[in-house]
Amino acid sequence: MTEQGAVLILAGGRSRRMGTDKAQLPVADTTLLGWQRQRLAGLNLPVWHSGPDGIADAWPDFRGPLAGIYSALRQHPEAAFWLVIPVDMPAVPLDRLRRLAQCMKTESLPVAYSNAPLPLAVPATAALQETLATWLTQPDGPRSLRALMSHFNGRWLAEPLAECDRLNLNTPEDWAAFQARPELERSQPDSPRGETGD
Repeated sequence: MTEQGAVLILAGGRSRRMGTDKAQLPVADTTLLGWQRQRLAGLNLPVWHSGPDGIADAWPDFRGPLAGIYSALRQHPEAAFWLVIPVDMPAVPLDRLRRLAQCMKTESLPVAYSNAPLPLAVPATAALQETLATWLTQPDGPRSLRALMSHFNGRWLAEPLAECDRLNLNTPEDWAAFQARPELERSQPDSPRGETGD
């Protein structure tokens, strides 16, 4: 295993409240998923995504973000840690993600901001993979990121993630508000930098 981590964009959700696949919503000349991939390439880490045409969940039915994390751990053992962010959180600044990545140099436990379980950094350990496999196999096993943080005594950073950075696109109204943001055009990602996963 190298010391390099990787980025996991969670894009395998059902998008029930949005009414359509969030990952395929149009942004600029691409999709929300494509836009996020280009933006997150600025971290200079491999960028992967869960869901269609990406890292397939180990279970055919939807078992939430823990299944996406488990599948990434299993399919890409070369990564030393994972920065996990949902496709529908488009406003998290790269420096906030770099802060989590920096923690992985000294932490062997999950790390998140004090007021948000995502984005999340997790070390790629055998213990994490084995625990998630057990939980996800059990019909009534834990499915939440907070359960993961609690079980592994994860570190909640003292500083919170700013409210505007926690923007989450759940409904058509959320999407319309995001598209109307004046900074959206200015924040279009440059050409991808660094290695991408697929």
